[in-house]
Amino acid sequence: MPTIVQFESRTGNLIMFKEHAIPLLKLMGLSGEIPSAILPKDILDALRRARAHPSLSQSPPNKENSHNAEINISLNTRAKPLFDLLERAEARNCEVMWR
Repeated sequence: MPTIVQFESRTGNLIMFKEHAIPLLKLMGLSGEIPSAILPKDILDALRRARAHPSLSQSPPNKENSHNAEINISLNTRAKPLFDLLERAEARNCEVMWR
């Protein structure tokens, strides 16, 4: 069974699979350690770093896999809810913790 990571902030909460959360945290220049947190003053730099990474570039859907039962979701799509939570937290000067 996949392990989950819970992101918590006064602006909202989010649950992600660990296999997706850790790479996203590392793309932001964070350690990827669980549990941990990010302070509001560090959020914008972390988001800029992640968004500049080539693995988060928007790529067209792979039509070759459209007939497969497995759904391929890009890392960019998986990152959006986390990035939205971080943006809300930064705007309201709140830290985000994860465990």
